[in-house]
Order: sequence, then structure tokens, then C-alpha cells
Amino acid sequence: MVKKILSILLWVVTAAGLIVLFVFAREDYLHKPLKSIQLIPSTDTGFVRKTLLHDEIQHICSNKNIGTIDMLAVHKIMDDNSWVESSASYVDLDGTLNVSYKEYEPWFRVYGKEGHSVYVTRNGVVVPICPIYTPYVLVASGNFDLRSDSLTYQLIDTLDSDRNLLNALHWCEAIEENDFVSQCVGQLYCNKKDQFELTVKGFGGRVIVGDTCDAADKLRRLEIFMKQRIDSHELKNMKSINLNYKKQIVCTKR
Repeated sequence: MVKKILSILLWVVTAAGLIVLFVFAREDYLHKPLKSIQLIPSTDTGFVRKTLLHDEIQHICSNKNIGTIDMLAVHKIMDDNSWVESSASYVDLDGTLNVSYKEYEPWFRVYGKEGHSVYVTRNGVVVPICPIYTPYVLVASGNFDLRSDSLTYQLIDTLDSDRNLLNALHWCEAIEENDFVSQCVGQLYCNKKDQFELTVKGFGGRVIVGDTCDAADKLRRLEIFMKQRIDSHELKNMKSINLNYKKQIVCTKR
């Protein structure tokens, strides 16, 4: 019985000692000055200038101990960055503030009716343009109503203002799935009737594809048509190629 009591007391004393050591170690850790800041991009598309982001975080962390760093302020800096999709931050045992983040990856650029332009991602997120980086992506222009602000937002299919952007997104998906067409399409255009047209390399006229109905079939017909005439002068005499008719291709001569 005495041995059992002594054994219990030993475990209690040991646990208490470990708790005390942990508390002292934690207090010592929290009072250490921040050693450095490390930015870790999982994708580096070019929108975020690491030096500027580092300086912005450094400004709120300078001369601070680890325990006094405002992590919410760090998170706010990342959340307020229009080109950062997600981020996470923590201070490691060496006293380094690690900030990992993922940039948005633009899929195509849209120029609206007023000349304002934005990028759109594969997931339908609208991202503002960046003064320090211009990626090479497919361009869409024409009858697009774009917001005048510079905020990042998700496209919503229930809003009329987003409808043409969503249709452009659908066309980009269809174009990418066709290897031949994806190599020769240079631009998307949305006319005043909300019908889409394509600019095709090697053809000086209009390629009318209309709405997004049967998009894959329309592009497949365009592929067959272009391959059959790729080395002929017939294309030079055409003003337009209209694919907006089921199982038909209607051409207009100059």
C-alpha cells in the first residue's frame, strides 16, 4: 500500500515538474525576439512582389517578441491582397515567422465595354489586373459589364452582369479541350447580342459561334473545316464562318 502511494506521489511530482518546465520554456520562447520572416509561395504566378509583401509584414512585426506578434494583422495583410487566394502563417521553434500563400492563376483576361479589364480564373474568380505583371493568357472583349472597383469576387450565375463572363469561361473550357482549336484561337469577342465570335490565326474574317449551346460540337466542326482548307487560298476569300447552326457551317464570301 505504501509503495502504491509513493508511486502515485512520484508520478504527480514528475507531472508537476514537467508542467513547470513547460511553462518556463513557453514563457522564455514567447519573450524571444522574432528572428526572421520567410515567405513561402506554393504558386508563383508573378502577381505578388515578395519584397513588398515582406516589408509590409515586417512593418507590423519589427522590434516585437514572438508573444506580442499580432497574427490577426498578418492574416489581414494576406486577406487584403487581391492576388492571394489562400494563406497560412505560424512561428516555428527557431523564431521564424513562416507565411505560406497561394496566388490566383489567371485563365483569361476580359476587357469590358468601358475599357476596364480583369482576369478570370478557372474557378470563376474575377481578379483585378496587376501593375507589375501581365501574364500571357487568352483575351476576351466586347459586351462585358465589369465592376469599376478593384476587388476580387466570385462569379454568380444568378446575376445578369456575370452572365457573359460565365459564358466566356465556358467557351475557354471548350477551347482548351480541343487541342487544335486551342492552338489557333487568339481572342474571344462578345457582340451586342451577347453572341460570341472567335479570332482564329490564319483567318482574317469572323468565326461566329453564338451561344454556349453545343460548344464542343461547334469547335469540332471548326477543326474539321480548318484542317481541310489549311493550305488553300479559299480562306482568304471568306468574310465569315458561322457555326451557329446545328450540323452546318455557313460561310460568307468577301
